[in-house]
Amino acid sequence: MNGKIATEVIKFEACNIPKPYENTTKSDNVYVDYGQDNLYPEFLLNQYGNSPTHSSIINAKATYIIGDGLKLSNGSDVNVHVNVADTFASFIGKIVKDYLIFNYFCVEVVYNAFNKPIELHSIPAHKIRTNKTKTKFWYSEDWIYNKKPIVYDRLKKNPTDANSKIFFFEGYFPSISNVYPTPEYVGSLKSIVTDGAIRDFNLNNIKNHFAVSTIITFFNGSNVPDDIKQKTLQTIKNSYTGENGNKIIIDFQDDNGKGAEVTNVSPNEWDKAYSVLRDAVSDDIYRGHQVTSPMLLGVKTEGQLGGATELETAYEIFKNTYIRQKRSELLSAFTKLFVETGFISGELIFKDRPLFNNDASEALKEKIFTLNELRSLYGLQALVDGDKLLSQLGTKSNFSKVEDERGDLKHLSDEDFVRICHLGSGRDLFEFISEGEYVATKEDFNKVELKFDEQSDIADYILKIRKERISIDDLRIGVRKDLGIAITKADLLNTLSQLKDAGVINYSVNNDTIELKPVASKKDRRVEVVYSYEVRPGLGDAVTPTTRPFCKRMIDNNRFYSRKEIESMSELFGYDIFSYGGGFYHNPKTGTTTPHCRHQFKSYSVVRKK
Repeated sequence: MNGKIATEVIKFEACNIPKPYENTTKSDNVYVDYGQDNLYPEFLLNQYGNSPTHSSIINAKATYIIGDGLKLSNGSDVNVHVNVADTFASFIGKIVKDYLIFNYFCVEVVYNAFNKPIELHSIPAHKIRTNKTKTKFWYSEDWIYNKKPIVYDRLKKNPTDANSKIFFFEGYFPSISNVYPTPEYVGSLKSIVTDGAIRDFNLNNIKNHFAVSTIITFFNGSNVPDDIKQKTLQTIKNSYTGENGNKIIIDFQDDNGKGAEVTNVSPNEWDKAYSVLRDAVSDDIYRGHQVTSPMLLGVKTEGQLGGATELETAYEIFKNTYIRQKRSELLSAFTKLFVETGFISGELIFKDRPLFNNDASEALKEKIFTLNELRSLYGLQALVDGDKLLSQLGTKSNFSKVEDERGDLKHLSDEDFVRICHLGSGRDLFEFISEGEYVATKEDFNKVELKFDEQSDIADYILKIRKERISIDDLRIGVRKDLGIAITKADLLNTLSQLKDAGVINYSVNNDTIELKPVASKKDRRVEVVYSYEVRPGLGDAVTPTTRPFCKRMIDNNRFYSRKEIESMSELFGYDIFSYGGGFYHNPKTGTTTPHCRHQFKSYSVVRKK
């Protein structure tokens, strides 16, 4: 050997994650560089595209934040024409995603010659740079190639130059940066980069037939000039090293007559090692994004049941710990943007989207949902013993417990009536539409609380849509979307029929299309569903010698009660009065005991008299 190049191990450089460094500048007339080479936002955008775990979390967060969309506080849609290309929903979607990726977003406000704002355009956040005081903004189509930027002033009230302005909103996350905000997931950026590299590694293994680290030994190496050795090293290094190629050791040995020798020195199970790494990386990314459970992204992990209750619990935690805060930040920004530009007047809210689909049949719901899950679909509070399927609640063992422990059950007394005697409204204040048809029996007493009638809400909705023609399906979809009420075609037609009988509307049905014609004399009269306390059919007179004083006073009171008033009674007594009435009842004829008395709350559809 000649003492110069004998063996060289080609070393890989450490993977350095770009930092959000900012250059120091004294002038406020130039922009502050964001990161090395002024390309940190481009790095963040690349990670959104390269890491499927990271991008799916960003997309899911945006979906949960937006929900069913941005609405006015009274529940009506926001009717704003932001620009020719975007709908209001797509405009909001762009802003929310930019905010989640970069922790800031930018909107160009376009003015006409009279200094009136006429259009709003979402500007991709990675194309914007700003000065130290954030009073000027530079927009470039491509900062990589330093395409000449356009300069904008920051949005302010009552501009006088008719030039477009930039609305800039940033979130807060503690960092070394003074001008640009750091994304909240910065702590997991290394794992996000690794997530993308894992995919590159696996793809490279497939393309290169799973070739891995190798020693290449060149014999006769002592006779090769150093410049040729260097050229050989560089050629192999450029062609085969890095995360997208093989890992190679080059060895030049003395002349012994042998040809070049290739030796594999790595195990053939790198894919398994990377699989373990992938799980650790994903977990780190979830933590960096404050995701309470991978189930929220549709990912089922070992040890999780994947049930509706578990998913709903994870969603509620995520909503309370993350979504509410982000919505609050964005609503403050949107209020400032839309109000100061005159596009909207009024308070804005995000409307939640139901976590579960309500379209399942009632029979299917009873099989797959617990009582409390069903109650949540109808906006009702959970019961202490409601985390069971309805079939489990109606078993004989439950009734046996009632019979064995009847002395411990809650009984309402005359004193209890005094506490709620002020509730309700006199019957003579109402006109009947029709009687509710539902009557609870022993077998389904546990389901009776689900039968609170929502006809009054549906009736109001029908009267407010002010349409002459609408398909039955479109009306059902509207009721479900705007009121959160899943209603069958038969129930909807029954509600329309009752409204017609009451003289509230006239309608006809032709090929599943409803023609609505409000009646002038009663068009402003609100249909209500009220409840009367009365004896159940087949159980004798309303009042008997054994009737509890509470029940007798309720019947003698001769009043109608609203759903909210009945729920207030239950809260006051700590007892579900709608389901159980005055207490247990022992039927002397059948010898059976039920946890409800002979009386029930029966529904009626009414309108108030003028």
